[in-house]
Amino acid sequence: MKNDPTQNIRGAAALLAKQARVSGVLPRSTSDWYQVLAAYSGAPTVAGGEAFADDVFTTLRAGATYTTSDGQPVWLPADPTLTPNTAKTTRTPVAGVPSPECPAGLDCRFVPAAYDWSSTDHSDPNNYGNYDPAERPSDGNKITSIVIHDTESAAASTASPYDQAIAAFQSPAYGASSHYVIRSSDGQVTQMVPTKDIAWHAGNWTTNEHSIGIEHEGIAAQGGTWYTEQMYQASAKLVRYLAAKYNIPLDRRHILGHEDVSRERTANFGAAHWDPGPYWDWAHYMDLLGAPIKATASAASQVVTIDPQYSGNQPLMTTCDSAGQNCAALPAHGANFVYLHTAPSADAPLITDPVVHPDGTAGTTRIDDWSDKAVAGRSYALACQQGDWTAIWYGGQKAWLFNPNWSVAVHSHGLLLSPVPGSASIPLYGRAFPEQSEYPSTIPFDPVWTVAAIPWTMPAGQTYLATGVFRAENYYARFDPATVPGNHTLVTGDTTYFQISYNHRVVYVKASDVQTLPYNG
Repeated sequence: MKNDPTQNIRGAAALLAKQARVSGVLPRSTSDWYQVLAAYSGAPTVAGGEAFADDVFTTLRAGATYTTSDGQPVWLPADPTLTPNTAKTTRTPVAGVPSPECPAGLDCRFVPAAYDWSSTDHSDPNNYGNYDPAERPSDGNKITSIVIHDTESAAASTASPYDQAIAAFQSPAYGASSHYVIRSSDGQVTQMVPTKDIAWHAGNWTTNEHSIGIEHEGIAAQGGTWYTEQMYQASAKLVRYLAAKYNIPLDRRHILGHEDVSRERTANFGAAHWDPGPYWDWAHYMDLLGAPIKATASAASQVVTIDPQYSGNQPLMTTCDSAGQNCAALPAHGANFVYLHTAPSADAPLITDPVVHPDGTAGTTRIDDWSDKAVAGRSYALACQQGDWTAIWYGGQKAWLFNPNWSVAVHSHGLLLSPVPGSASIPLYGRAFPEQSEYPSTIPFDPVWTVAAIPWTMPAGQTYLATGVFRAENYYARFDPATVPGNHTLVTGDTTYFQISYNHRVVYVKASDVQTLPYNG
């Protein structure tokens, strides 16, 4: 079955036939398979099973074409007259499932992510599902950003990345979720967590507290295939709606990629996600949001914004196996980033980062090597200009990008920060948390909340762009079956943090450690 396509198809048919017998259904036409498909999905809820069956029938009506990874074409003829027979399906509403929060005219549904104490390991008080109930923003947790993700894919699964993500977020043991998931083929939106609640999507608690996560069906290394116009249009419409609802500015300081978010702590710091990756067309997306990437300041400004022309910007990128070996060049394709060099020359090595390359070697052209790439829409402090080359302060070093006639970076505005006088360097942080002494006695302090610096610093003589201001906060949330939903407390501290555009990612610095420079605008 693994190696013979014919036997693989026969095996799938046998499983469907078995499910039909178990379900007590004898399908006499394609329309009669709806109930069997809902059960076949393995979804833990009625809503999830029906969502899967709906997706199958949508594909059957529309038809589909696809080219496999080894170049084999696959196609399914469309049958627009096909209507599923749902008469035998019990469409019981799931208690407590809200209506989706979506703009009018968007194909949107709600399938709830898991939040279920009864089916998890009770020995771990943190193991109760995939998100935390909250009352944002009325509970003090302001929603200040939206994070763009892609779903990636489980290699062993035959389901689409869209269905995989939805099924995973319904599993109480999965430990992650997102507020929304968007399908590649037609832009269908599935909401899974109410926006007032905190989804576990960014791998960073400060970001999770203050953001809405949107997963887009796709695989970053294949983004040119997955990121369709239907997906861009649906996502932009949803983001415009959410930004208006929560007063979120439509710019790249508030519309982030998952790759813009750093890890919280030093442990496993270099393994941060890099989606949606180089193939996500940020320029087109920001145009759809009505917030194009463009110059917003005069040539005297000391802030620059990365703005390569996506379709014509086709840098060499490579992909390697899991061991970093057997690397091969990816097909030429538009990309959203520019490479950064150690000197103003195309022959100069690419810059590096100690958490990505702890051996000190230079950055690479690998698609997942985020140490040497500056992405469209991100803004940085200008270090200097030499001929056609522009230098920015990036990750504690001067990083050079080829910028003839200011064609791939433009002048913009913002608040710049530098270390307070007398400091050789100042620490940076992955999150904006209170000090241990600021937690109330009713909350047992967890050592993982300790305020600790990350492996990066801001050296004296360098400047970085502030992208937000945060007070120290930690939303403590624990499920308690005796007092559902349990102890949910927003712990606040006296420390003020600036979020800064440091390198490929945003990080935090204590306001007391920096001085602000004259506003650039």
